[in-house]
Amino acid sequence: MFGYCGTSESDVHELYSGLKSACANDPTLPAIAPGCSAHCHGWGYVIQADNGLFHYRTARSIYEDKITLPKLEGRIRAIFHGRYASKPELTGHIFSHPFVATDDTKVTFFAHNGGIGVDGLPERKVDSEWALEQVIAMGGIESALPTLKEHTRSALNLLVLTIDRKKDTPALLEYFHFFKPKEPGKVEYYNMFEGTMPGGRALVSSTLTMSGAKPGKLTNIKPAVFDKLIRLET
Repeated sequence: MFGYCGTSESDVHELYSGLKSACANDPTLPAIAPGCSAHCHGWGYVIQADNGLFHYRTARSIYEDKITLPKLEGRIRAIFHGRYASKPELTGHIFSHPFVATDDTKVTFFAHNGGIGVDGLPERKVDSEWALEQVIAMGGIESALPTLKEHTRSALNLLVLTIDRKKDTPALLEYFHFFKPKEPGKVEYYNMFEGTMPGGRALVSSTLTMSGAKPGKLTNIKPAVFDKLIRLET
């Protein structure tokens, strides 16, 4: 997955192209899913730009889906996510990220990579949906993090876009990077990185820093801040 904050439509297109390549062939995925190398269980995005709010989810893989991204103008905040489902029976358009939820003060879009242990989760519901419910119930991502970390089995890598209901309030894009495994292969898979694009900043999964998927204009790459909620801004 990746998050982007900036003013360049071409930056988004370049990151999107890299994510398609990463999802088609992820050399780190076998560490958590032996024998698998593709994030083939759907994908989606949310983009907040000056000219609109765009939200798309599908069960088709990102590298097979033939769509055209919307025209983007002005300030852009975006989340893109390609899905590998640990339970293949839980596939379909409704299970693709980013999920969305609302309350009286804001609209929240939420993308997650990792695993959360939840007792009594309904049969046709995924852990990321439960996590977003906690965010809404507790008034925001920062308040919900202790509970989410307590239930995390593998990783709690999050991208969260919050849009306030107050007119003319800028959208807020944040990330949280946290995982528990210590095995080198799993660490490589769950690692995330910050980088600079010509028109903004990006937060990317590890595969987007590797040959074959790395956007050519992604520079100044450094490890994402660990275990701290970070605002992605220019």
